[in-house]
Amino acid sequence: MTAPRPELVAIGRVLGVEVDELHGLDGVSDDDLSVLHGHIANRLSADKRRRFARVAALAQSIPGPIAGRLAEKFLPPAGGALAAELLEPAKARDLVGRVSLAYLGDLAIALDPVRAHDVVRAIPAARVGEVAQELFSRREYAAMARFVGAVEVDALFATLGVATPHDLLAVVPLLTWNDNLDRVIAELPGDQIQQIVADLDAGELAELALALDPHRFGPIVAAVPVGTVADIASALLERGEYAAMVGFAGVITPEMLCAAVDQATDGHLDGVVAAVVSGDMWVEFDHLVEGLDDRGRGRLRTVLGALPSDAFSRLQTGGRLGAQATELVVAAAALR
Repeated sequence: MTAPRPELVAIGRVLGVEVDELHGLDGVSDDDLSVLHGHIANRLSADKRRRFARVAALAQSIPGPIAGRLAEKFLPPAGGALAAELLEPAKARDLVGRVSLAYLGDLAIALDPVRAHDVVRAIPAARVGEVAQELFSRREYAAMARFVGAVEVDALFATLGVATPHDLLAVVPLLTWNDNLDRVIAELPGDQIQQIVADLDAGELAELALALDPHRFGPIVAAVPVGTVADIASALLERGEYAAMVGFAGVITPEMLCAAVDQATDGHLDGVVAAVVSGDMWVEFDHLVEGLDDRGRGRLRTVLGALPSDAFSRLQTGGRLGAQATELVVAAAALR
């Protein structure tokens, strides 16, 4: 089964319906669905916000321990989220330590990270990590992904630091990338990377590879044994993910690259070359040629020699190739 789009999940949640009860939105873009979600949420909460402004004002004026107990006892999560959006950040920082993690998890699911931006950023990173662990345990990946742009980098470190490899596999494809997230992925601790490599099989690592830019995946792939790289390549080739394969040419070692290409049939190599030509992946093609051994280059030369004329012409004129790639193309031209 295909997982529902996060934007549809968010709309269903704010309307209080299941995703399969939403009709006519399948062809709408993710960006437009996000805008629609914002309009719906703002419209539904406009009258409620006036009422919960009084709740927030009350929370501001009473001691934190009492406010926390009252909130958890009498405010359902949706109401608590509306009140939280109106709190002063310092008060929110105090209150998150006064309520249970289960209640905070419910609040996080109901909270709008855009409207509650300042409140979210006021929460200590350690507490964010605890809430993240609660949400990971519930598999609320789409809800978590909404907060990537709202939290500071230390909170992202705390969040991904408590993620299991299978949590990462589920949440990474849902994330909207930014500089903070790039930094966190690039600085994953060595023991967490080793756990990812140990816990995910080749097919799952292939899924993670498709969800990450090759250079973001670099720290992980560096820890993968050559034999596993070959299995990942086999999984990607079987799915026809040729552009993804080419993208990794500049990230993996020559030994890994040769092991990956050994998994490819000539038909697969046709697909790889087609991806290079159609995607103007000239730099990646340079990396591919430079990383291959003589046997791999010989196979690639044969495939290039059999290319349709228009594709071969594009390869010759489409981009500025490096010396080794140019030499290979010239050698392939002699076979035509």
